Amino acid sequence: MIKGEVFVVDDEPGVRLLLSEVIRRENYNVTTYERSDRAFTEALTKLPQIIFLDYLMEPWRGDEVIRRLNEESADIPVVLMSGMAEQELRDHLGDAEVFDVIEKPFSVEQIHQILEGLNVKI
Repeated sequence: MIKGEVFVVDDEPGVRLLLSEVIRRENYNVTTYERSDRAFTEALTKLPQIIFLDYLMEPWRGDEVIRRLNEESADIPVVLMSGMAEQELRDHLGDAEVFDVIEKPFSVEQIHQILEGLNVKI
């Protein structure tokens, strides 16, 4: 049984492929994007259950995508991914609210825990 739709947004094809495979094994549909603006536009109409979003994306960084989602009142949880240390990334975010932050490289267990946490909050 499919649990819902998940967006994976990253400019690295290998990250998109690995993450989408892990999430599909958790019984979610996955749509991948290599550009943050396209993912944002699609999120407003498809309303995914969660977005896994690379922080350093083109044309908008992760915090800009979150700000735009908030402006549209789109209540979609976002997990920011980055090669930066987690605390450093959180410092860059300011008041932008995220569901979680994960540091690359991430583990399959981290993704599993995030999805489990999502199901608890639904």
